[in-house]
Amino acid sequence: MSDFLRKGAETPFSARYLIAGALCEISTNWRSILEAADESFLPIDTCQDTPALRFRFWVDSQALSSPPWPNPYCRGLDHLVFVGFDTQSALLVDLSERRAIGRFSPALAEDRAHWKSIIFPVLLSIIAASFDVVEVHSACVTRREGGLLLAGDSGSGKSTLAFALTQRGFGFLSDDRTYLSQQDRRLHAWGLPTPLKLRPDAAELFPQLKSCQLGATLDGERAFHIDPERHFGLRRSLHCEPRWLVFLQRKSRSEINFEEIPKADATARLKKDLMLEAPEAIESQLRMLDAVTEAKCWLLRYGGEPLGVAEALAHFCLSTLEAGSSHNDVHVSS
Repeated sequence: MSDFLRKGAETPFSARYLIAGALCEISTNWRSILEAADESFLPIDTCQDTPALRFRFWVDSQALSSPPWPNPYCRGLDHLVFVGFDTQSALLVDLSERRAIGRFSPALAEDRAHWKSIIFPVLLSIIAASFDVVEVHSACVTRREGGLLLAGDSGSGKSTLAFALTQRGFGFLSDDRTYLSQQDRRLHAWGLPTPLKLRPDAAELFPQLKSCQLGATLDGERAFHIDPERHFGLRRSLHCEPRWLVFLQRKSRSEINFEEIPKADATARLKKDLMLEAPEAIESQLRMLDAVTEAKCWLLRYGGEPLGVAEALAHFCLSTLEAGSSHNDVHVSS
């Protein structure tokens, strides 16, 4: 018990990745964890810079656990955050040092899908603000190397419209959480290869879902968990530069109505979902929200069949691009 995390244990396998724009080094004694990281982040082979993030994951070969895995359990005190994934697997995150150390069972270490859909997203959500990344409650799809952010409350249809837009030639980046960072005074959006989650009634809208199995979400609801690439051969993106920001408001009647909204309103809508952080982190987050709302922002009031709405949304984005009213080059103020 005096050395639960086995600080002296060897972790001979290591690799470097670009995570939301930051260089990260992951070391472990279990190859499957790096395989999950290879599928989640952008591998960096030649960079000799000092990593901004360091994650060390040690697997205890004697630990016994098996799925189904419980929901993650998080508790924080000042700059330290503990995350429990089961009785044999846990992380300790040091926000001030931008480090995470963890001890895992072999069964959980082998579950690459769980790392991609739960462990890595939870870790990134916790540590994001410590390296100037803001997590926004939005879906994101890509077109012509630019990103369309679809923001809105739960139930506004972000995931459904994101999937419908992939049927209209857009690439898929995220369906619920998108990470924003800045580099060279430019704004960047990042995603993780988490499953696309769609409600059961989506099968009536997209017949191809009827061959997929329903699963449970963290809140106990039933949903389709779709890998866009594996299930439907769709193009998946991990990074883009945002060009459009559209807030969604679902209506009961069939309509499609775009309304430009003021910058202050758009910033306030995004700000309400920010996690409470230290004052210096909040300042950085607000600076990035100010950048993403710098150009025109829109409220889409809509109802009706999603593919038709997606068609109108795709036409709207391309028409604004051609008219020069989108922000192809977003610069972050210093």
